[in-house]
Amino acid sequence: MSWWLLFKNEVKLQAFDMRQYWFETVASLVVLCGMFVALFYGVKSFAFEGGVGQSLDGLVFGFLLWAFASAAYMSVTRTVVDDTQKGYIEQLFINPKGFTAILFVKTMVELLSALLFMTLMAYLVMWLTGNWLDINFLRFFLVLIIAAPSLIGLGLFVSGFALVFKRVDTIGHMLALALMALVALDGLPFGPLSFLPFTPGVSLARDWVLQHSNLNLSDVLIVIANSAIYFAIGSVVFKHFEKVAKRKNLIGQY
Repeated sequence: MSWWLLFKNEVKLQAFDMRQYWFETVASLVVLCGMFVALFYGVKSFAFEGGVGQSLDGLVFGFLLWAFASAAYMSVTRTVVDDTQKGYIEQLFINPKGFTAILFVKTMVELLSALLFMTLMAYLVMWLTGNWLDINFLRFFLVLIIAAPSLIGLGLFVSGFALVFKRVDTIGHMLALALMALVALDGLPFGPLSFLPFTPGVSLARDWVLQHSNLNLSDVLIVIANSAIYFAIGSVVFKHFEKVAKRKNLIGQY
């Protein structure tokens, strides 16, 4: 099976799931946007007039970053957990391309879906709030793609535990909540916070995309290094637990 065929089949599967479960797709978009709009107007009612514009812009931008971060992190964990629950994860492991290749393609398709979903959500939120941001989406996408491997690494880390222990809801929910804090931190310039996952990418996106500052090559290298380190750690942990699950014959059990 070629990589292109694998990618095309995964896109078809994603499209089928979205069409089959269209109500869940629409409901999740409406609920997320509704919650944010309520938060937006709540902050707006309490904010001081002097800095209200800048704070609201940051709130909208932070929401978009959190939405993408959640989708990128869940792109891996959802694949492992859902396929285990559906009972066909064993078939994916005996695929000629191997489970790692399938997981990689699934993650890439999920990330593309997340970018499209986030773009739609961005315009919907800006329209509902009347707070229009001057965003260069090409720049935004570039930063997110560079920073996404750190989130995928977190997903691989949790998914490795899921292969062996099956139920990792507590860890998953804790990390999902932690993403809210990560998008509010400044990982640039280089400092202690730069070692946290995704935070350098958040700062780069905020500076280059939202505030239109000049692009600093050293900042880009910090984001790349952060992504590479967390992706490597997540991959090593996942491979370790994959071997443990195979040795103990836990792959097909749930």
